[in-house]
Amino acid sequence: LALAFLLGSAGQLLVQGIAMHGRGVSTLLRPRLSLADWPGVSRAARVLVPATLSSTMLQLATYTDLWFASAWRGAAAVMGCAAMVVTAPVGLLSSTIVVPRMPLLTQQAAELRWDAFRDTLDDMLRTGIALGLPLSISLACFAEQIVRAVYQRSAFDARATQEVVPVVVTYALGAGLFICRDVAVRAFYSLGEGRAPVAASLAALAVNAVLDALLSRTMANPAVGLVLSTVLVTSLSFAWLYCELARSLAEKVAAAGSSQPPTGEASPAAKWRTFLAKSAAASAVTAAHCKAVAAVAAAARDAHALPLARKLAGALPVSAEWIADASLLGVCLVSSWAVYYLCSRLLDRVAGL
Repeated sequence: LALAFLLGSAGQLLVQGIAMHGRGVSTLLRPRLSLADWPGVSRAARVLVPATLSSTMLQLATYTDLWFASAWRGAAAVMGCAAMVVTAPVGLLSSTIVVPRMPLLTQQAAELRWDAFRDTLDDMLRTGIALGLPLSISLACFAEQIVRAVYQRSAFDARATQEVVPVVVTYALGAGLFICRDVAVRAFYSLGEGRAPVAASLAALAVNAVLDALLSRTMANPAVGLVLSTVLVTSLSFAWLYCELARSLAEKVAAAGSSQPPTGEASPAAKWRTFLAKSAAASAVTAAHCKAVAAVAAAARDAHALPLARKLAGALPVSAEWIADASLLGVCLVSSWAVYYLCSRLLDRVAGL
């Protein structure tokens, strides 16, 4: 597994190098080092080093959790399995939001267009919430089906699944927060400011260690307590970063003399109120839908899905149980996301009347 990861990383670097070579950005496998470039490298390092530390806050918090988890047999393995289930979609969605819009944020900051910068940032955060909420609901409601489909085979039995499920549910509570915190940190990068994210990360790690020591010993499931600590610390870190961003942008917008929205356009605060109310309503409907679908899927698994899967198992290199679980899980996930976005669109239309 480690060798596969190493080869995959090397392949990713090679593909990016070939793409840059084809666009004339650089020459493949020919490093360009010049003392004349040192001032630019130094400026980039002043942002890059704090940025690297801030971006790895979740990973560093996880390492802190694992250090405490070593006091209980199997807790670290349970947390590792649960983290893989949650961080994979979180990382994918975060990259989908951040990567395409980072150049725009940086350009707006360079041109001192602070109203546009704030609007772009708010749009990115709202997108993070709009993707994070259905992800959290789906992971929490279908945690058992997800863990069973991903892990349950050979030595990973039904008992191991039941140990991982509550940890996945706890991680799921912070899915949207993980995405939004990543967006906030990237916004500081585009402003060329690295101190606030670093301060937030260091404070978060200290608080995380204290909460780990407290919650792991007071909750019935130590692994759940450790993960809950990370979720709480992430929420506090994001709140701090967002308040710092809002304060900084308010000062910049006021200095530029462009704090009033155009005539007929809602203020940023009004947009947030409308969005949060819509998201809360859509989340409530989606949660009720997921709970009902999970009950129907559990009843249909043995009665309908397994008999059909046994007919297909002979032609596929997987078990009938996995086919049944994966098929039902796919239907559940697609339906939950569809319900969330249909509700959101319906509420948008109602609000527009």
